[in-house]
Amino acid sequence: MSIYSKFAKLALPVAVGAFYAASPFTAAHAAPKTMSIALPGDLPGLDPSKDSSPLGFNYRLNVFDALTELMPDGEMNPRLAESWEFSDDLLEWTFSLRQNATFHDGSALTADDVVFTVNRIQNDPSTPVRTFLRLVDGVEALDDHTVKFTLNQPYSIFHRQISYVNIMSRSYWDEVGDDGYARAPVGTGPYKFIEWQRDDRLVLEANEEYWRGAPAVKTAIFRPMPSEAARMNALMTGEIDLVPALPPSFLNQLERDPNIDVGTAPSFRTIFLGLNVTKPYLDDPKLREAIDVGIDRVAIAEQLLRGLGTPAGMMIPPNNVGFDPTLEPVVFDPEAARQLVEESNYNGETIRIQYPNNNIVMANEVVQGLAGYMTEIGLNIEIVPLEFTAFFPLWLQSEIDDIYFFAFGSSQYHGETALVTMYEEGSHSYRVNPEIDRILKEQRTVVDDDEKRQMLSQAYQLSNEDRFNIPVYHEWQAFGVRGGISYDPWPDGFIRLYDFQ
Repeated sequence: MSIYSKFAKLALPVAVGAFYAASPFTAAHAAPKTMSIALPGDLPGLDPSKDSSPLGFNYRLNVFDALTELMPDGEMNPRLAESWEFSDDLLEWTFSLRQNATFHDGSALTADDVVFTVNRIQNDPSTPVRTFLRLVDGVEALDDHTVKFTLNQPYSIFHRQISYVNIMSRSYWDEVGDDGYARAPVGTGPYKFIEWQRDDRLVLEANEEYWRGAPAVKTAIFRPMPSEAARMNALMTGEIDLVPALPPSFLNQLERDPNIDVGTAPSFRTIFLGLNVTKPYLDDPKLREAIDVGIDRVAIAEQLLRGLGTPAGMMIPPNNVGFDPTLEPVVFDPEAARQLVEESNYNGETIRIQYPNNNIVMANEVVQGLAGYMTEIGLNIEIVPLEFTAFFPLWLQSEIDDIYFFAFGSSQYHGETALVTMYEEGSHSYRVNPEIDRILKEQRTVVDDDEKRQMLSQAYQLSNEDRFNIPVYHEWQAFGVRGGISYDPWPDGFIRLYDFQ
């Protein structure tokens, strides 16, 4: 039974250089030969088997290929796999690899590279990428261009999840080892790694032998700039060509600059508060409800963010499979919140809010606003801003003190991803609701989209009742680009240099 039958025409031989130009899902962008992009922070590292960070997607999507690729409309397209099929019980997934893909060192892609990459990730208990392969019992090369995955439970969207796994070269790793791969990685992607100066720049160069054709942008420089003002100034002076994340307070000034184009687009992220419910006071449902109803989401989205947010009623945005518009945002009721605090077991303990101050637009201002609401209902709040590279390991290891402010977005545009990451047994959670865990596992066996959506909605309804994670707003992205460059962002906001034609 093939999940890929309706896309089978795309698996036929095509002129690789025309692949993206012909794609109905991808807009062509005008491309300068050299492009500089400002990011709000730096990468944790270069080894794709050890990093799942959002910022790292900007690097991984360009230097590496996965077997499959999610498109902006949510459909799955081939990447290194030309086609795939699954068994009736959803336990065996077989991928047929393209035969014209080579690594940057000139070696040909084979099924052995896929097996090596999967085993490398599964044998590393410290990597966050491992979570995307938890359902894989085994992987084997059937021949040089066919690889079979055997799962330990049925999983109807495995073709989506495997898009998180970027394929590495076994022969190159045999030559250079862990340290060498981490310092000078090679992939099969449209761009080659050239240089990384931590906290200064990442330089990529077009792969002229790329299997889909040579990219139009020949050199790309990613610059980490934690300061929002610094990113804006660099765009205005011409030091930077593209800033994919701008705060709303800068938009009016940038719109007056004739050399800059400014735009907004829906994001794939939901901004939320996560609670460490192992703390006695946060274990109290009344205190969690007080925090929830004590937040004025409309004021945050419409006034503070000036429309670059919409109040959230669930932990996934509208462009995700499983979004349910009937789960509406909690209504602001400060009087009820104060009463709930009085009825709770809270005794004036200091509650720390930790957050990455360079990963979410206007994070400092929003957290200050949230802290203000919590203070108004009688809580003693301490704000703890952290660089993303300091915050992310704490989040991964579930070592947050009390509350954290963070963003989550599924690069699969699917409601299952957040459940897997923050609700399932063994995930980055402080407590698991067994009913959510059961629903999550059961929906993996469901192929029917409508039935799957209903089950996901039920899981998120339970999440809203638990309030272990409290959705605040769905993010919109604002971007600025130098005149003459056409940019149409994907919902995830990650930069795909190969989009520019």
